[in-house]
Amino acid sequence: MKRLIVRTVPMLALFFAMFMSGAMTMAVSAQDATPPAGPITVNEVAPGVTAEVLAAAPSMLAPGQTVYTVRFIFQAGADIFPHGHPGTTVLGVLSGSFGWTLQQGEAYVVRGAGSGGTEVEELTVPGTEVILEPGDAIYYESDVIHTARGAGNEPAVVMGTLILQAGAPLLMPADMMMGTPTS
Repeated sequence: MKRLIVRTVPMLALFFAMFMSGAMTMAVSAQDATPPAGPITVNEVAPGVTAEVLAAAPSMLAPGQTVYTVRFIFQAGADIFPHGHPGTTVLGVLSGSFGWTLQQGEAYVVRGAGSGGTEVEELTVPGTEVILEPGDAIYYESDVIHTARGAGNEPAVVMGTLILQAGAPLLMPADMMMGTPTS
């Protein structure tokens, strides 16, 4: 039952985020018949690693939280520094091979989640690396510190749903996770 809830809540959050982004777009359109169009901003978070925030909406089920839909692209061989996400994270691989290494905390992998896979693999040992392929998913909470990389010969495209405190950054370097940096 706990695993069903753990799997269902992120999916409901994603559905809600998509619904809210559409509802917010309609509200803005009603106020301004010609809203300015613009491209999605591509943010380079490390050399060869980009993040594009596709949607963001406040959560009515979790006050003070924002639900984000993000596309991460890891070029082949590109990696990102040890970091964490200050909230709940669900990642699904669209294409390529995605390497993910646990440094701290507990994460859960579902192989074939995109095609109905439900078996959960628990990651608890620091240094454990998993290679996720298209259709695989991983989810975890804010206590997780990890690295990630493009593990194949082509870019890894990863979709993420993140539920974070309103105003929190999408990711934080590991050395900043427990407080503010010192000078």
